[in-house]
Amino acid sequence: MAAPSNKKRKIFAAVCIVIAVSLATLLVLKHFTGNKIYALESTGIADVSQITLISHRGMSSVAPENTLEAAEQAAAYGYTHIEFDIRQTKDGVWVVLHDDSINRTTNGSGKISNLTYKQIFEYRVDEIDGKSFYIPSLSEMLNLCNNLGLHPVIEIKQEGTDFITQLVQSVGYIVSECTFITFDREQTEMISEILSSGEKSLTHENTELYWLVKDLSDQTLETAKSDTLIGVSFKGNKAGTPDEIKKFTDAGLPLATWTIDSPERLAELYALGITTFTTNIIAPKAVPEVTTDEVTRDGRR
Repeated sequence: MAAPSNKKRKIFAAVCIVIAVSLATLLVLKHFTGNKIYALESTGIADVSQITLISHRGMSSVAPENTLEAAEQAAAYGYTHIEFDIRQTKDGVWVVLHDDSINRTTNGSGKISNLTYKQIFEYRVDEIDGKSFYIPSLSEMLNLCNNLGLHPVIEIKQEGTDFITQLVQSVGYIVSECTFITFDREQTEMISEILSSGEKSLTHENTELYWLVKDLSDQTLETAKSDTLIGVSFKGNKAGTPDEIKKFTDAGLPLATWTIDSPERLAELYALGITTFTTNIIAPKAVPEVTTDEVTRDGRR
């Protein structure tokens, strides 16, 4: 029997690679989520060019939340914006993590405020097929956003305001534009003052700022009106009637919403004038781009 030609071997190898990638993707999807990923076009909106989709904690439906891999997946699914949470370690390093402890998301335990960055890096978020996932530092995530062309949406989980000036300055050293979001109104007001001062590289021209709220009550409106440079991002699956939204837009307040995972609800809010949505599973593209290029990160990979 004649040996297979080089052409046939190449075709066979290519088919094997495609099968391997497909199986790996299925394993990751099975591992992280049972949720379906919806393409933005599934909303039925004719013109989606004005819509901004923000990937919640990265593409956490196919990779561990708030990891560099989740950011890479967000870019692969066509997102231009990625949301992630930040907290400070015992030794003052900003890390990307939602909870105040590492208990839920890693194989370790302890509060972030009681652990040094070196200690935190020793633990792993997960491991699949020999590939480790870890809690990244803020600077790592911002540098990766630069490499991937992602706009970082930074949710401040740390309590207090003593660190705000240093945080805004350090973020401005790495990125030329970003968004800050927080539930703490005092934090938003302090950031707004810094952005207005013109003393830092981040200003209101290149930085968006949103106060996170659970409702669009009259009390929320009165507080929000004190600084219309601070937008309002509300819990869109619980609040956001036509009358509520109109009151805020009439006051000149930028509106965004979190966390919208229903294409029908997204379309409903879009019809009311909302164009910015944080979401887990509604993506610009239903199928990710597959590439052999790998982003290098200081030799850690």
